Amino acid sequence: MKAKDGLTLLLFVGCVGGAVAQPKPYQLCKQAEMSSARSIDTNYRYPPKKAERTATDLLRFECTSNEPFDPFKGCFPAWIACKPLNATTDQCGESRDSWHDIKLLRSRRLDPQGLPLYAPWPPNPAVEQVVAFPYISHVDTHRIWPHDLEAVNQLLESKEERPLIRSPITTCHTMAHLVGFFNGVWNTREEAERSLQVMKQQNFLGSEWRGAPIRYELFYNQSCKRSAGDSCLQDVAEVFRQRSAEIDGLLGRRWEYFWEQVSGQHAQAGSFTQRLVARVVRADNALAHWFDALGNAVLAKITALSTVLAQNPPTAQDTAGHTAQLIAAGQRAERAVLMAHSQGNLFVNAAYDAYLAHSRQAGAAVGEDTGYVAAQVVHIAPASPTLRGPHVLASSDLVINGLRRVDGTYLPVSNANLAVNGKDPSGHKLLDTYLDEARPLRAQIRQLITSALDAL
Repeated sequence: MKAKDGLTLLLFVGCVGGAVAQPKPYQLCKQAEMSSARSIDTNYRYPPKKAERTATDLLRFECTSNEPFDPFKGCFPAWIACKPLNATTDQCGESRDSWHDIKLLRSRRLDPQGLPLYAPWPPNPAVEQVVAFPYISHVDTHRIWPHDLEAVNQLLESKEERPLIRSPITTCHTMAHLVGFFNGVWNTREEAERSLQVMKQQNFLGSEWRGAPIRYELFYNQSCKRSAGDSCLQDVAEVFRQRSAEIDGLLGRRWEYFWEQVSGQHAQAGSFTQRLVARVVRADNALAHWFDALGNAVLAKITALSTVLAQNPPTAQDTAGHTAQLIAAGQRAERAVLMAHSQGNLFVNAAYDAYLAHSRQAGAAVGEDTGYVAAQVVHIAPASPTLRGPHVLASSDLVINGLRRVDGTYLPVSNANLAVNGKDPSGHKLLDTYLDEARPLRAQIRQLITSALDAL
């Protein structure tokens, strides 16, 4: 059967009972008659037009026929029952008192609160394809006497039904997100993974945002290996050796104290450093002063090496792997929020720019709008002079402040007043300063990330 506009319809009269869940957010809805070659397989940009993110009511139907000779014309009449010929057969009678019950579709519209029927999308099962849309139908049941021309049609029932309709015209896919983390130069892979785990926690972002699943991925960099000949930690270790010689090599092979200096944990209660200071009783407290001087020297070396890294931004070779990760995410129809810390901001800038160029080239090849990219960037303690999105930088971040002092390089302004705490004297660490649950920057960073997710 065909509606007045000629669209072929397949109607399921079964109702969706007890559905209370809300429809999942759509990522892409395309119409069969669209001239654009936009496809979820090639679309690296989330459609900026709202009409392409929602299902349109193309199968809407109204039947208002009042023709005296055919009151059911155009209302999709469907025979459902009749008065049988006799008790032993289901054959309809043909006498003047033989009746037929006819169901008529009077109207149909898309149900904005109904639950569609979903099926996994093969390239990425986290993205689901809508295979049937929920509709609200108003249906009348009439009894007629086809062999009695003087009989008046009788309305037996008028009710609302909620069918699922498989539309050959509209195809929708659901939303899926990627949150990617670009680590700072001083992070080992294990530390970077630990930062990612903190973001996955339900009290920060969790497994989904507004009904759309989130996948987390590490975009790891080893910029020390490239920019400083793999000598970053060796150079800092040499500072530790030299300072240890000042106290007769007392700590020359005690690398647990060295790692506490690098990680900024030497001032924490219960650390190796604090326990040693507490055991050594000296009137002038020389050991405590020595550790303070060592901490300053280590921080100065880290700042100097960070300056070298900032002056040698990532090359195409460095960012090729990150860009490939982003392209793969786009092909899985994931919309990306990229979060970077410290020198990781140099890498996120390069990867974002390369992804944007690739995205526009791929879109132009199939006639798509190239003015949008399916990624947003959030910068934390950026050690980069340029940004691709909003940033958070603490006024007490000694590493970034040191970068400014070393060579006068322009860096983003500090936009968060924060006092130094004992957990992180450098004021620069991601987990101990910026994402510390007891400090206000955590909520500010979460707000930036969720705003970026909403922008996608």
